[in-house]
Amino acid sequence: MQGANLDSMIAATRGRKSQEKSLRAENMKLLATQEGLLRVLDTGGHKHPLLIVPDGPCVIEHYADLIDLLSPDFRVVCFDLPGFGFSYPSLKYDFSVSQTTEILVEVMDLLDISYASLSFTCANGFFALSLAKKYPNRVSHLVLAQTPSFEAMRHWNEKIIPKVLHVPYLGQAIVAGFSRKFSSRWYDKALPRNSEHKSPFVEVADQALRSGGCFCLASLVQGLKPTKDSEINEVSVPTLLIYGNRDRSHRQTDFTSLRSHVPEAEIITFDGCGHFPDLERPKEYAERVKQFVNTAV
Repeated sequence: MQGANLDSMIAATRGRKSQEKSLRAENMKLLATQEGLLRVLDTGGHKHPLLIVPDGPCVIEHYADLIDLLSPDFRVVCFDLPGFGFSYPSLKYDFSVSQTTEILVEVMDLLDISYASLSFTCANGFFALSLAKKYPNRVSHLVLAQTPSFEAMRHWNEKIIPKVLHVPYLGQAIVAGFSRKFSSRWYDKALPRNSEHKSPFVEVADQALRSGGCFCLASLVQGLKPTKDSEINEVSVPTLLIYGNRDRSHRQTDFTSLRSHVPEAEIITFDGCGHFPDLERPKEYAERVKQFVNTAV
């Protein structure tokens, strides 16, 4: 995809040192993939693997509490996708569902993970659905949050995402120049009014962006656009969707629409929660994940 090249070139200017400085925990490392050098946190061990990818502008650090709650039961692997946090995309990466699906498989192969559960949120949920559709033998369970049908997400994009971000190159340039402002405003939109989580969420994201992190929002929006329903339909992997009903950006979204892709999906509401049920209520979210996954693993 043309515009994504600009994000890749901008990321390249940040250099390897920014990525290396971001490895603040001993279980963090950089993983070389075909589409970029990814920052990965891996709790290790022989428990059932659970893959988590942050929902940008969130980064791995936002998930520390959730990872601590899940690690007694799972081998938790949390990694920034290319173009977000401290995972810098290659010039070949187009942010599409198909290409990102292959990145997920490559990460699993590089970490010697044959079979895993996935905990993905919002637009990242479509990558999880694609992986489960194309490689059902690699996916045990899907736990999604704030992911409706792709048609519902199209309508959401038209209403919430500024139209200029849909324009290749121009969108990338604008986000690159105002990434910290876009980040802060997104938390305004995504969280309930006067949320106690806003300040800490903004602070962690802002620190990442000031230290060389990526927030390639325009490339993600443009990369998802060509997605076909056939890439994510008829998913048979056991799926749980958790959504917050106080997400002000998704006031008009019908999350039961996910069943157009996963007819048997279990759907539950976190009442009073915003866009990040996994981060706003990590204890309750972790318990739901354990109950859903451990019953069959």
